[in-house]
Amino acid sequence: MNKRVIGGDVCKSSIVCWELFEIPTDLRCEFKKNKRTKKTDPLTFCLNRESVKEFVEFLEDADALVMEPTGGNYSFLWAKIAESHKIFVRWVGHPEVKYLRKSERLPDKNDQADALALAVYALKNWDKPHAFLRFEPGLIKEISDRYLQLHSISRIQSPIINRLRQQLAKEFPEIASIKSTPGPDGLSPLWAWITERERYTDVGEKLYNKKYQNSVAPQYGVEISEFTKFLANQLCDLHLSEFGLRRELTNLIYSQEFQKFNEVFDLYGFGLMARAMLLIRCYPLSRFESEGAFKRRLGFGSEERSSGEIERFRAAGSSLARKELYLWCLTVVGKKRLISGVGLEIMAKFEHHKQQLQKDSTKGKKFTNLVRSRTVAFMLRRLFRDLKNNCTD
Repeated sequence: MNKRVIGGDVCKSSIVCWELFEIPTDLRCEFKKNKRTKKTDPLTFCLNRESVKEFVEFLEDADALVMEPTGGNYSFLWAKIAESHKIFVRWVGHPEVKYLRKSERLPDKNDQADALALAVYALKNWDKPHAFLRFEPGLIKEISDRYLQLHSISRIQSPIINRLRQQLAKEFPEIASIKSTPGPDGLSPLWAWITERERYTDVGEKLYNKKYQNSVAPQYGVEISEFTKFLANQLCDLHLSEFGLRRELTNLIYSQEFQKFNEVFDLYGFGLMARAMLLIRCYPLSRFESEGAFKRRLGFGSEERSSGEIERFRAAGSSLARKELYLWCLTVVGKKRLISGVGLEIMAKFEHHKQQLQKDSTKGKKFTNLVRSRTVAFMLRRLFRDLKNNCTD
């Protein structure tokens, strides 16, 4: 029995659909024969009530809506609408769609061609669940949301802090370079003092009041500007949001469901953000049949790019996961903070690679990165072993 599959290519505020009941013999001919004029396309739906109503009517009795997760915030609402009306949603990775489109000589940068490729891929692989992406619901989804929000807040803070330091260089130069980190209440002493926010302690207030009384700038009529106070207020709000998100993330990560994972993570000295990333990328562990798939999922797979006699390999997998693990190597392994048996083994491997690869001090950053890369790759082999032994039923 034929399936009715809808391929959906998501744009910023619309979705372009292509309906298929069977796999066409020639995709290029199918596209040329049935492509629609963009301005009057009846299968392009927008995010307004009237168009969404038409979208729901079009989806009725469909076996699946197939989309890419690229730009997840754009596709989220379309998936929500479909699922609310009992339509099964399947997700396909961008590389799979790209290779299918190219192999069938479909045009690039064309929404209808992408929608057609999505529908064809789903029909070809209908009975192969592993061919589609999986998104874990429940706690993992909540952890993922907060993890990404914390990364966004971190990126927003840096330019504000840089501008504040420039402002303070002329308004309060004595403290312009001071690093002020948030305290137990989520507020940093310096920025809270500038904005006159109340805190659980007045130690910071007294300290900066005294410093300001002896500052050079106010003696010459230069005061802390409203613009500086505005930026400091923004930073305080971000710090409070970050404080709340980290508390929520901590409660989620240390819930009973992940107890065995955390027992293993403790051996490796992973911090909060590293634990969040590992759970997002690796839970449940049953999805991995091999160590190679596990490493690739965490950004340490390799993709062959060979041609003729030239052999080339490049890193494959999540770049965000790779950065998180490099940071762990720098702050935990590099500073010798591991005390478990496997931790000592990792630190020994780090020192070994360091001696082997950094004998020539002129080699610089390239070899420093290679030391970290090999150390993390070794750690992932041990981590996969320990998770398999302790976190699978």
